[in-house]
This record gives sequence, C-alpha cells and structure tokens, in this order.
Amino acid sequence: MSDWKVLYRDNLDQDRTSRSSPTDEAALERARQLYLKDRAEIYRIEGPNGLILQKGEIMRWVSANKGRQLLAAVALFDP
Repeated sequence: MSDWKVLYRDNLDQDRTSRSSPTDEAALERARQLYLKDRAEIYRIEGPNGLILQKGEIMRWVSANKGRQLLAAVALFDP
C-alpha cells in the first residue's frame, strides 16, 4: 500500500498533515475536499519514495475537478 499525505494549513492557521491515502488520486481528492470545503491552503502532497506533487500541480487538478461531486450527484437524480 502506498502512503500519500496532504500537507496543508487549516482554517485555524495550523500546519497539518492528512491521514494516509492509498493512491495519488485519493490524495488529490482529499486535497480538493480540504481546499473547497474546509478552505485549507494546500502546500503539497508527499508520496512513497520521496515523490512530491507541488501546489501548482495540485491546484490545476482541483480546478479541473471542482464540479466532480456535483456532476455525480446530478447524474443520480437525472431521469
């Protein structure tokens, strides 16, 4: 199992590290949730073997996937 963690600053101005995620995609999703719902400032995502996703790359992914959950919810209720 891979170990991906999101490093961020929360709304109380405290530096935090998220719980481990099994994949980079799951860590990106966690970063999206932290940014959009908790208004956290995302620093980076650290993965196994020293892999790092930088803030710019993460924010591009978040921007491209902002409506992801909303689209899934709409699909459930669309006849």
